[in-house]
Amino acid sequence: DYFFFLMIRRPPRSTQSRSSAASDVYKRQEQQQEPKAQVAQENFDETLEEQQTVATLTTKEIKKLVRPEFEANPHKYYPVEIFKKFGFSRNQCPKCQHFYWRHSEKADTCGDSNCVGTYKFIGRGTGIGQKGTKISYADAWKGFEKSLTSARVPCTSIERYPVVARWRNDVDYVAAGIFCFQPYCVTGELDPPANPLICPQFCVRFNDLDNIGLTGRHYSGFVMLGIQVFNRPDNYVFFKEECVEFNYRWLTEELQIDPDEITFIEDVWAGGGNLGPSIEYFVGGLELGNMVFMQYKTFHDGSLEELAIKVIDVGIGLERIPWLINGSPTSYTDVFKNSSEYLLQKLDLQINNDIWAKMGPYSCRLNIDEVDNIDETWKQIADLIGIQVDEVKKAITPIKDLYIILDHTRTVFMIIYDGSLPSNVGGGGNVRNILRRVFAILHKNGWFEKLKLEGLLEIFEYHKKDLEGLYGEFKPYKSFDQIIQMEYERWILTDSAQKSKLDKLLKKSKTLTIDDWIVAMTSWGIPADAIAQISGQPVPGNLYYEIATRQERITKAAEVVLYSTTHLKETENLYYQNHRQIIFDAEIVEVFANLKQNNARNIVILDRSAYYPTSGGQAHDIGTIEIEGEVYNVSSCEKVGKCVLHILDRPLPNPDNSFYVGKKVVGQIDEGRRRQLRCHHTATHIVFAACRKVLGPHVWQNGAKKTTDQAHLDITHFTSLSKQEEKEIENEANKIILSAKQIHKSFMDKAQAEKDYGFRLYQGGIVPGNELRVVNIVDTDVEACCGTHCDNTCLLYTSPSPRDRQKSRMPSSA
Repeated sequence: DYFFFLMIRRPPRSTQSRSSAASDVYKRQEQQQEPKAQVAQENFDETLEEQQTVATLTTKEIKKLVRPEFEANPHKYYPVEIFKKFGFSRNQCPKCQHFYWRHSEKADTCGDSNCVGTYKFIGRGTGIGQKGTKISYADAWKGFEKSLTSARVPCTSIERYPVVARWRNDVDYVAAGIFCFQPYCVTGELDPPANPLICPQFCVRFNDLDNIGLTGRHYSGFVMLGIQVFNRPDNYVFFKEECVEFNYRWLTEELQIDPDEITFIEDVWAGGGNLGPSIEYFVGGLELGNMVFMQYKTFHDGSLEELAIKVIDVGIGLERIPWLINGSPTSYTDVFKNSSEYLLQKLDLQINNDIWAKMGPYSCRLNIDEVDNIDETWKQIADLIGIQVDEVKKAITPIKDLYIILDHTRTVFMIIYDGSLPSNVGGGGNVRNILRRVFAILHKNGWFEKLKLEGLLEIFEYHKKDLEGLYGEFKPYKSFDQIIQMEYERWILTDSAQKSKLDKLLKKSKTLTIDDWIVAMTSWGIPADAIAQISGQPVPGNLYYEIATRQERITKAAEVVLYSTTHLKETENLYYQNHRQIIFDAEIVEVFANLKQNNARNIVILDRSAYYPTSGGQAHDIGTIEIEGEVYNVSSCEKVGKCVLHILDRPLPNPDNSFYVGKKVVGQIDEGRRRQLRCHHTATHIVFAACRKVLGPHVWQNGAKKTTDQAHLDITHFTSLSKQEEKEIENEANKIILSAKQIHKSFMDKAQAEKDYGFRLYQGGIVPGNELRVVNIVDTDVEACCGTHCDNTCLLYTSPSPRDRQKSRMPSSA
C-alpha cells in the first residue's frame, strides 16, 4: 500500500447550500485533545482564523478633518515654487471653492468637469491629437514610459503586480498602484523592486458600477499608470517639486498639450492607511492624474503620525489618455477596440454616432453619485443637444449596456486569471455580483440567445487582444471556461431558495430599504437585477456605492501582541540550519511572566534554539530544556517578533529573572513529533501541487493545518470534487512521492524570488522582510514557507512505523 492517500472532507450540507459550498471556504473547527503534560492546544488554522474588526472613519471623513489645515498653509504642504517657475498662479475656484493653479486667466474655474460642465476635448482632440496624430491604448502607455524613463531622475519601468493582492492580509484586490507596496515598502521593512519606478498596474474598484458605460471615466477594472518614489531618511530620491516637473513635461512635451489647457488642483489624499497632500491635474474638464505625497500614517479614529519614509504615489488613468488625445465620444471605444467590434457584430448593434458625439461632452454630468435627479439631468442634456430625451435614451441605453458587459467581463477575466474566484463572501462576492450583472443584462436585452455561452466566452479572448499591447501574451488558463460556465449555471439555478427569502421579506415590507438590498445581494447572493425583477422596484442609484462605503468602514483589528521583544536580539534558528538536530546548547537571554497563566514565570527566550514555534500552519515542537540541573518540559513554542518563546510546564523557582540570564541550558526536541510534523507539512505541498495539476491554475491555498494526528489543506475551487478528480489528485500525489524529487530549502532575496517564481510563492499569506525562505520541490511546487520539510519526497513513503503510517493520512478540503 502507498504510504500516502487522500481523504476529502466536505462541509455538512445542513450548514451550507450546495451552490455556495462548492466555491466558498469551509471553516472546520476540530476539537482534539493532546496529553496534558506534553502539548498545548493545537486547534489552529494558518489563514482561516476570523479576525476581529473595528469601526473606522472613511477616507472622505479623514480628508475632511485635515483639509482646512492644508488649504491655510499651501507653502508647507504644496510645491508652490515649481508652479510659479512654469508660470502658474494660485486661485480659488468660484464654484467648488477649491484652490487651483492656472497658466492662463481663461481658466476661470478649477477645471473639474463638475465646475466646467462639459468635456471640451470631445470632437476635436487635444495636443498631438489636435495635430492629427491618433494614439492607441498601448501607445498611451509607451509614450508615458518613454517620458518618465528619460526624465532628469529616470524611473525604472516594472511589470504589473497581480490584481489579487496575495501579499496583503487587509485587502483582497489591488485598488491603486500603491497597494502593491503597502505596507512594507512604505514603512521601510521591504525594499521596492526599483526606486523610483513606474508601472501599468491593473486595478479594480466596485464603488462606481452605476456610472459605467456613460461617463467615460468610470470602470470596475482599469489600468493605473503609477509613479512610486520612496524617500528614506538616508536616501532622498525626489519629492514634490520634481514630481510636478516630470508630470508637466510628459503632458507638454510628449503629448504636446497647451499649458493654458492644464490646471492643477490642491487636494488631500487618503487610502491604505496613509495620507498626504495631493495635486490633481485636469485638461479639458477631464482629470488625468493625481500626484499624492504621503507624509502621514492614519489610524481608524482619524489621528495622524508622521512617516519616516516620504512616498510619492502618482495615479494616472490610462483609459483617459487616448480618449483625451483622440477626442472620441467616449473612452470605451478606445479601450475596448477589439472586444467592442466583436460584440457589436455578434449582437447586430449599431452605434448612433451622431447622438453619442453630441451627448459625449455632457456625459460628465451623468455621475449618479453627484446628481440629485438623474432623470432631470437626462432632460437637461437632451435640451442642450436639441434631441428628444426618449430618443437620446433609446440610442444610448443599449450601447451603455454593451459597455457594461465589456467592462465587467474584462474585470472578471483579470481577477480570475490572477488567482481569485467568484464567491458569496469578501472580494469574491463583488466578482460574482458583476458577472451575474452581465448575465442579467444579456437576458434582459434578449442578447444571450444571439451570443450563447460560447460567444460570451469569446469576449474574454478579445479582451486578451486589447491588453496584449500592455501586458504581452496571456498564457492559456485551463479551467477558465469551466468557471464561467459553472457561474452561469448557478445563476440560472440559484434563485429558488434565495428568492423565497426575498419573497418573505417583501411580505413584511412592500418597499425594500437600502439595507434590504444589501443583505439580499451580499448575504443571499441575489444579483441586483434579479431583486429588481422580483420586487418590481428599481435598483437604487447609490446601491454599489453604499456597499463599497460600508465595506470601507470595517477594517481588520490589529493583532494583539502580549510580549515585547524589540530589545532582544533575534533567536538563531537552528532548525533551518539542520532540521535533524535534536539536542542543542544555548544561553538564556530573557525570562517572561506568562500573561495567560497568572504571570507564572515560565517563558524562556534563548540565544539559539532548535525548537520550531507554531507558524506556517504547522504545530510547534515539544521536548525538554535542562536549566540549572532541573529538566523542564517544553509544552509550547511561539514566535514574537524575531524571538522564539519557550513555554515551560512550570515556573522557574528563582523570582529574580537576572539570575537566569546568561545561564547555559541544554534543549532536546521530541524527535518523533518533529518527524511527523515534517512529513505532514511536506505532504500539504505535494497535495497542493497535485490539485493544481489536476484541477487548474485557479487553485490556491486558502488555509492549512499540520498537527501530529493529521494535516489538512483548504484550496480555492469552484465546485465539489468528483470521485474521478479525487482519485486523480491521489494518484498524482503518490506519483510525486514515488518519483523521489529533491526538496531544496534556501533563503532568497525577496525581489529575486518574486522575479524567478512569481507571486504564487505566497500560498501561505504575507511574508514581511527583504528575504524569503523558499521551499522548492524540484519541477513540482515552489512556495515561500517557514515550516520544516523533508529533503526528498520519497521520505513520505518510507514511514518508520505502523503508528506513523496510520497518522499520515492527509485530509484535504475543497
